[in-house]
Amino acid sequence: MTISKHIGRLAAAVLLTGAVSFGALAADKAPAGNGEFDGSTFSCLNYTNGLGENSSGKTQSALGRTWMQGYLAGYLKAQGKLEMSAEKSDDDKLTSLMLQKCREYPQSSILAVSMQAIAKEKVKIPNNAMADFSPATYTCAEHTAAKKSAPTKADVAELWAIAFIQGFKNVAQADMVIGMENKPVLTGAISKNCEKMADTKYMDLVAMVAEKVKM
Repeated sequence: MTISKHIGRLAAAVLLTGAVSFGALAADKAPAGNGEFDGSTFSCLNYTNGLGENSSGKTQSALGRTWMQGYLAGYLKAQGKLEMSAEKSDDDKLTSLMLQKCREYPQSSILAVSMQAIAKEKVKIPNNAMADFSPATYTCAEHTAAKKSAPTKADVAELWAIAFIQGFKNVAQADMVIGMENKPVLTGAISKNCEKMADTKYMDLVAMVAEKVKM
């Protein structure tokens, strides 16, 4: 199995900058200008505030939870420690941990807290995310089809993938932050290769892309 030449161009095309610390990425930092969800600018305070049943930020918090799941999956995958789980107890444990750590560091970004607090705990990643996206079983063929017929599902899968790549790279390069301007290059590489490798699990393909990303 090979990855296409398109992925080989990522090293030159992706600019990865920024230092992550609990204090560096705070709540008053402006969100991505193009409206894309960005874990490096979305604060834990925004995450916890959006958890209320009638909160106007409920959708953003749901995206934040999915982003953290993707990030942790990539972080653990890079260390050979990734475990997926269909058990509700494991899902509940991770959800509670996200809430606990975000309450401890409300002004920090979910990227900072995921890397510096949650990733230190022993967790399993839920098989299912949101919008019927199931990273444990989702295939490249499904993603190619979703891009045409279920755009919301495809968008969630790509959000998860970007977070996965971020987490994967942070194991070796803790100060690396993938700017949202790089998202089209990364998702383009994933989509193009998924079309050629239909039987490949989406998560495995995303891991291949992550390995090719360079500073």
